[in-house]
Amino acid sequence: MVVIDRGDVLRAKPEPDLFLKCQEQLGVDIRDCYVVGDAVWDLLAARRAGMLSVGLLSGGYGWDELTSAGAFRVYRDAADLHRSLDELGIVYPLSRTPHRPRRAAWTGPRRPPRSRSS
Repeated sequence: MVVIDRGDVLRAKPEPDLFLKCQEQLGVDIRDCYVVGDAVWDLLAARRAGMLSVGLLSGGYGWDELTSAGAFRVYRDAADLHRSLDELGIVYPLSRTPHRPRRAAWTGPRRPPRSRSS
C-alpha cells in the first residue's frame, strides 16, 4: 500500500499534487487512476490531475456540487459505490497473482480503513 499525506507534497487540494504523487509512487498511468472524494476539493484536484473522479455524498456536498466539480458518477456512500464498481469498469475482486500484487493508495486526511478477513 502507498500512503501519501499533506507533508509529502508542496501543495494540497485543490491542487493535484497529492494525486500525482500517488500515481507516481504506484507506477501506473494517469488514465488508470480513479479518485474517490466526498468534497469538491477532491474532485477539482482529480480533474486537474487528469484522473477520473467519483463523488460520495457522505461529505455534506450535494450531487449537483460534486458533478459540477467534475465527478464522473456520484454515489450515496462507500457501500453504494462498492455495489456499483462495474459502472466504472472495475472488476471485483481483483485477482492477486504472484507476479502482480494488488496496489492501493490513500490520500485522505485520516488513516485508511483496515481491511478485514472474510
